[in-house]
Amino acid sequence: PDEIVDQYLGHGERVIHSDHPSLQAFIVQNTLLFAGLFVIVLLVGGIALNGSLMTAGIALLILSVVLLFLVLKRLGERYTSYVVTNVRIMRIKGIVSRRAHSIPWVRVTDLTYEQTVMGRLFGFATLHIESANEDSGLRDLEGVSDPMKFNQYVVDMVVAKQGPTAPMWEQLGEPAPVISSRRVGLRDRFRSVRRRRT
Repeated sequence: PDEIVDQYLGHGERVIHSDHPSLQAFIVQNTLLFAGLFVIVLLVGGIALNGSLMTAGIALLILSVVLLFLVLKRLGERYTSYVVTNVRIMRIKGIVSRRAHSIPWVRVTDLTYEQTVMGRLFGFATLHIESANEDSGLRDLEGVSDPMKFNQYVVDMVVAKQGPTAPMWEQLGEPAPVISSRRVGLRDRFRSVRRRRT
């Protein structure tokens, strides 16, 4: 899948980092299908032992369909690339037909890093990217296998292209302003009240 990325690069564009949806995310997201697969295997085994050939054949057909669906879905994810370049972020997906979506770094308006409990346990996350073009086909990068590293590359590129922001005192090389944390005591309050009355 990574060999096709070069076909989508422009002149002077280079790949900084590439990632794919993780196998752990695939397994976690399809837990119910895997559980169903296990139940069907048990049913086929139990029915085959009792001698009902027709029922075993139907259960085997259902098992084959579920297994084929899972294999095709995983192949589709394996041929999905999340690519960080020096110009943009891209998602390229597809085995037979391909789709490539991209957002230039200067148009990225918001980044959200979302990691569920299962994602933290198994090391995957989803990154949500908002752009100035709301109709962009690239919004969610699901199941990123090395999310912290990928997120760091994305943040670094956004900052590099849009520029870091700093307060005026930092730009001038001055120290941060000191905010007085002096507490007003009861005596000071009484004095101010007396001054107002007189």
